[in-house]
Amino acid sequence: MLRSFLILLFASVSFVGISQQNNELAIVDSLLLDARYQEAIEHIDAALGKSKNPIILNLKKASALIRLGQLAYAEALLKKTQASVQQEKDVLYYNALIAMYYGSLYQNQGRNDLAIEQLQQAIKALEQDNRSSSLEAAEALAYLGNVYRTTGKFAEAEEQLQLALSIRQEKLSETHELIAASYNDLGLIYSQLDPDKALNYYERALAIYGRLHGQDHPKIAITNTNLGVAYRSEKLYGDAIVYFESALKIWEKMYPSPHPNKALVLMNLGQTYSSMGNTKVALEFYEKARVMYESAQGRKHPDVAYVYNLIGNEMASQAKFDEALHNYQKAMIANIPGFNTEDIFANPDSKSYYNGNQLLYSLMYKAEALEARHLHKTLKVSDLLFGIETLQTADSLIDRIRKQITNESDKISLGAISNEVYADGVRISYLLSDVAFKHKKVYRELSFYFAEKSKSAVLLEAISETNAKSFANIPDELLEEEKNLKAGIALIAQKLAQKPSEEEEKSLRETLFGLNRRYQEFTIQLESQYPEYYNLKFNTASPAIAQLQLLMPEETALISYFIDEKNARLYTYLISKTKFTITDAALPPAYDKYLTGLRNGLFFSEVQAFSEASRNLNKFLVPKRIPRKINDLVVIPTGRMSIVPFETLLTKDPKGNPNFNELPYLLKDYSIRYEFSAGLMLQKKREVGMDKISSVMVCAPVSFPENDNLIDLPGTEDEVNTIASLFRENNIQTQVYLRKQATETVVKSGSLKNYSLIHFATHGIVDESNPELSRIYLQNESASEDGNLFAGEIYNLQFNADLVALSACETGLGKISKGEGVIGLSRALVYAGARNIVVSFWSVADESTAQLMTDFYRQMLENKNNTYSQDLRHAKLKLMKSEKYQSPFYWAPFVLIGF
Repeated sequence: MLRSFLILLFASVSFVGISQQNNELAIVDSLLLDARYQEAIEHIDAALGKSKNPIILNLKKASALIRLGQLAYAEALLKKTQASVQQEKDVLYYNALIAMYYGSLYQNQGRNDLAIEQLQQAIKALEQDNRSSSLEAAEALAYLGNVYRTTGKFAEAEEQLQLALSIRQEKLSETHELIAASYNDLGLIYSQLDPDKALNYYERALAIYGRLHGQDHPKIAITNTNLGVAYRSEKLYGDAIVYFESALKIWEKMYPSPHPNKALVLMNLGQTYSSMGNTKVALEFYEKARVMYESAQGRKHPDVAYVYNLIGNEMASQAKFDEALHNYQKAMIANIPGFNTEDIFANPDSKSYYNGNQLLYSLMYKAEALEARHLHKTLKVSDLLFGIETLQTADSLIDRIRKQITNESDKISLGAISNEVYADGVRISYLLSDVAFKHKKVYRELSFYFAEKSKSAVLLEAISETNAKSFANIPDELLEEEKNLKAGIALIAQKLAQKPSEEEEKSLRETLFGLNRRYQEFTIQLESQYPEYYNLKFNTASPAIAQLQLLMPEETALISYFIDEKNARLYTYLISKTKFTITDAALPPAYDKYLTGLRNGLFFSEVQAFSEASRNLNKFLVPKRIPRKINDLVVIPTGRMSIVPFETLLTKDPKGNPNFNELPYLLKDYSIRYEFSAGLMLQKKREVGMDKISSVMVCAPVSFPENDNLIDLPGTEDEVNTIASLFRENNIQTQVYLRKQATETVVKSGSLKNYSLIHFATHGIVDESNPELSRIYLQNESASEDGNLFAGEIYNLQFNADLVALSACETGLGKISKGEGVIGLSRALVYAGARNIVVSFWSVADESTAQLMTDFYRQMLENKNNTYSQDLRHAKLKLMKSEKYQSPFYWAPFVLIGF
C-alpha cells in the first residue's frame, strides 16, 4: 500500500526581487533570498516611514511573515495592502502580487482550493499586464506547481514548475538562488515519478546553495530534507537519517520556537525509523511532530492530519486497532472544517476538506482498521458494516476529486490510489456477504460495484463527455475549436515524449502551458454555458447486476476479474442472464510465471511449456460452473491478464504428445470477446447482424521508408483487395486506400466517420513507457505529416464505425495502469468512437493474418445474424485446422474488444 503518497515536503520557493528602484529594496531582496526573514522585516519597518511607495515593501514583509509562520499577521497585512492599491496606477500588477502572496498564505494554512484560485488569478493578471515571462510570473507558477504537488496533481505540477524554471533560466545565471529553488521543486515532483531524476535535481540544487551559502543555511536544510526522503525511498536509511538530522540542526538554530519546517523533519525521521521497524522511536518522533505542527499551525491543518494518519498506521501494525481508529478519526477532524466528533462511528461527508488525498487515506485506513478489528478481535458484523460505510464515503470523495482534475495523467494517477480503496471495498463486501445474517445478495453486488469502479474510470468519463457534447447541442464551431486545442496538446505531448533538445523542450513546454490554459478556460466556459453538458459529463454510474443481466443474451456470460494485490487474492465475477456468482481464491505464487510461460510457449512453439502454463491458468481463471447454454464469453480482465488471449487456455489436461490443433482450447467451446469495463458495455448500443455495416474502408500502405526499419508487407495488398471484393460482391460500398493512397492525411481528413467498418493492414508499434508514442504506420505524402498516426492523434479522430480492425503488430498491447487497464492504441480507438475493435497481441506473418481476416469477414457476410466474436471464432478454428498455421501463435493474437 502506498503509505507515503502525500509526503508534505517543504517546497523551496524563494522570493523574487520585484523592483530594484532603490537601495532599500535591493537590501530587502537580498535578505529574503538569503532566508534572513526577521532581519528583512526589521529593515522594511525602518524603511516604511520614509518610503514613497510602501506597497512593495508591505508585500515583501507579508512574504517574510508567511515564511516565519506568522500567518495571521501576514493575512492582516495583505488585507490592508489590498485596500490601499485600488486607486494606484499599477493596480493590475499590485493585485497580481497580492493574489500570489494570498496563494502562498492559503497553501501554508492548508487551504489548497483557495490557494489554487488565488495563484491562477495572479498568473492571469500578470499575463494581462504583459508580465507572463517575468520573475514574478515564475514565482507564481512555482507556488502553483507546489500546491498541485501537495494535492497529487503531479503532471500539472510538473508543467508549472518546468515553465518557472525556463523563465528563470532566461533571466538569471545558472548558479542563481532561484534556479536552485526550481531544481528543488522539480526534485519533489520526480521523487514520486522518477527517484533517480529527483536525486539529480536535489544534488544540482545543493551544489548551488553550498557555493552561495556554505553548509549551515536554511536552503541547505530544505535540500537535505528532500535528499533524506529520496534516500529513504531507496531504503538507504542511514543516509536518510544523516540528512534529516543535519536539516534539523539548521532549523533549530533558525527557529527556536515551534515551526512547520522543524515538524516536517521530525515527521520524516519518524517515517524512517518506522521503515526500519523501530516503532517505539517512530512514535516518539511522530508525537513531537504533531505537537509542533499544532503549536505552529493550529489543530485544523492537513499536516496535522498526516501525522495522525502515520500514528494510526503504527498502532494498526501492532494490532492496537482501537488506538488506530481514534487517530484516524483525529486525522479527519484536523483535515475538515466544522467536523469535530471523536466518535469513530461517525464519518464526515465528502464535500469539505483541506486536502482531499489525505482525507482519502484517512477513510481507507479507518476501513482497514475496522476490518482488522473484526477479524482479529471482535468478530462484530457492525465493524464490517461501518467499514463499508466508510469506503462508500471514500468512493464519493474519489468521484469529487476526479471532477476537479483536468489533466488525464493526474486522473490516471488518482486511479492507482483509488484502486487500493476499491480493493478494500471488494474484500470487505465479499466478507460481509459471507458473515452477515441478511442482505447477502446486496453485499455480493456491492463487491462487484467496487470491482467495477476500479476499471477504466478515466476512459468511461471521456466517452461520457463526448456523448454529453452531442446531447447538449453544443455548436459545431465550439466542437471544432476544442478539437484543434486537443490536437495541439496531443502534438506537443508527443514531441516532448521524443526527448527533444533542452532548448526545444523549453519552447515546447511554454507552448503546452499556453494550450492547456486555453483548454481549461474553454472547458469552464462550456460547462457554464451548457449546464446539461456538465451534468451528463460526469454521469458515469457503475452498472447494477440487474442492468447487465437485462442487456445479456441468453447464451452470453460476462466474466470480470479483480486482483487484491495487497492480500494476493483474485475475485472472479460470473454474470449471465439468470445467474450471478463470485469466487475468491488465493493468487498462485506462480501466477506471473504462468502468464510469461504461456506467451513464451506460443512464441517458441514449445507445446509442453505452453500446455502447462495454459492449463494452470485455465484452472485458476475460468469459473468451474459456467451454465451449459452459454457459448459466448465477455471477459473483463485486470492487470497483466489483459494481454493474454483466453482463447488459448486449455480446458483439460492434454493426453500424450498432441499437435497444437488437437489441444482442448477454450476457443473450441466458446466465442470470446473482451471489454475494458461493464460500464463501457452499457454505453454501447448492441446491434447484431450485417445490416449495421453499410460502408467499408480498407487501408494498406504495403511499403515503408527504409529509415523506419520496417519490412514491407506485400501480403497486405492481396489482403485488402480480397476483403474489398468480398464486400463489393455483397453490394456494400467499399473504399480502398492502397500504397501511396494510404496516407495519414486521408485518415485525418474527417472522412472516417462515414464508414461503419474500417480495416487497417499495416505495421503498428506500442510504446509501453510512453503510450502517446504508440503508432500506426501509414504513407507520408506531405511535409505536414510524417506517416506516423500516433495514439495521441487517434484520440482526436472521429469514428462512427461499428468495427475497426488493426491487422497490425502488437496493437493490443500497451502500458498497464492500475485502475485504468491497458493504455495504448486499443484504448485510443475506443475513445475515438469505435464500438468494436480487432487488435493483435503480437506480430505474425502477413500471409496468415490475411487468411484469418479474410475468413473473418467472409463469415460475417455469410452468417449475418452472428456476433463478431462468433465470426472471429470460426475464422480462428478454420486457420487452426491448416497444417501450416495450426499453432496458436498464428491465430491467437487477434482479439475482439467490444460488446
